Amino acid sequence: MKKKILLMAFSLCLLLTACSDTGENSADSASDEVIVVTEEETNAADFEETVGVWTYNNELIFHSSDGNRYLLKEDPAGNVKDSSGKIYAVSPCDYQLYLIKKLTEDKMTVSEGRYSEEYLNNKDYQDGYKRMIITYQKVDTFDISAVENAVMNPDSVLESETDTETEIPETESETSTQTETQVPETTTSAETTTQTSETETSEESSGETSSNSDSGEENTENPETAEYAEIYKKVQDFLETDNYIQKDPGNRSLEIFNYLHNQSDTNIDQNSITNDTAKNEVSFKCYEKYLFVINNTDGTITVKNAE
Repeated sequence: MKKKILLMAFSLCLLLTACSDTGENSADSASDEVIVVTEEETNAADFEETVGVWTYNNELIFHSSDGNRYLLKEDPAGNVKDSSGKIYAVSPCDYQLYLIKKLTEDKMTVSEGRYSEEYLNNKDYQDGYKRMIITYQKVDTFDISAVENAVMNPDSVLESETDTETEIPETESETSTQTETQVPETTTSAETTTQTSETETSEESSGETSSNSDSGEENTENPETAEYAEIYKKVQDFLETDNYIQKDPGNRSLEIFNYLHNQSDTNIDQNSITNDTAKNEVSFKCYEKYLFVINNTDGTITVKNAE
């Protein structure tokens, strides 16, 4: 009887030892799994391998060789142009890039944080940046060197483009962009005589009223004090922007035409805005009694009494 009891005790001891060994093995395998997960969180590529323009939904993000990210937003006053002629403005991108997870020839998957006030003080996003996994598509409609230049020199891109526009038509420029400087004896003489007669009544606006007086039908009010003064100033300021000055007369007309349509001024008759492509002139009515005519060859404004 004693022998049977000893054998049973010995067998029970062996069984407990076997269970203990199995537990140790499973703990080792669990730690191995943690290591594997950590290895998967390594970068798929360095940032410099992703230089270019990437898109996600309607967002365009430029990865620059300076190691920063920039947003491209369509804006007629911008300084970057795509292959279709659309103009974009460049601004710093505030999406925090945490990790480049996967990179192929035309796709990039990243882990990035996107800010929102509603996330602030959230237990998971204390700083307001929600971590997301985003897959971007490569965009090939931009000249990367031109976008790089826009990032480094934001005021120089469109100037270089318009230099080629003004250098090509050497013969045409005599009647367009160079009219004011190269043919002053024939046209300017007539303009200056009307200027001097107009400026006797208003010296402060002598330069501006010269564009308001070409025939007897023009309105001769001082544009700084006239009823339409605010509209005149808006148009005049737009004509002095680089985005307008640096373009040829045809594109200038399109710029001012679009600008006027984007105004929310109830005193401007939207239905009256016209673009005379043959003359490169844009005209519109305001206050129901004034007619603005903008000559986009020489960038002057004429105000007439509307019929």
